[in-house]
Amino acid sequence: MDEEKIILQPSERALMEELWRERPQTITQLYHALEEKCGWTKSTVSTMLKRMTEKGLLRYEQGTKAKNYFPTVEQSTVNYAETQSFLSRVYNGSVSMMMSTLLKQRKLSAEELQELYDMLQEMEEES
Repeated sequence: MDEEKIILQPSERALMEELWRERPQTITQLYHALEEKCGWTKSTVSTMLKRMTEKGLLRYEQGTKAKNYFPTVEQSTVNYAETQSFLSRVYNGSVSMMMSTLLKQRKLSAEELQELYDMLQEMEEES
């Protein structure tokens, strides 16, 4: 699986977030979490687990009573790939165009601006 191209569907992300939060989990544990969060049935969770295992997003180990599911990719890897895809699709790969849009629309709080400033300073010092 090419980790740089992992783009999750919203339903896949919901399931992965549960496994990133706590791993491993059984189908029953995931069902209880996702029933409350998404209104999913146990059948839906089972189908999603099967498909996502086939796609290589998950793996499982057979426990004494049930399969224990684990994510095969880290959240940071998926978040980076999805961010890169978004930048490419919406801003032609330009971080500065995205930031310009956000800044012009005043969507950033003073705290967020300070965080960005601090990150930029830190990156400048490292290079």
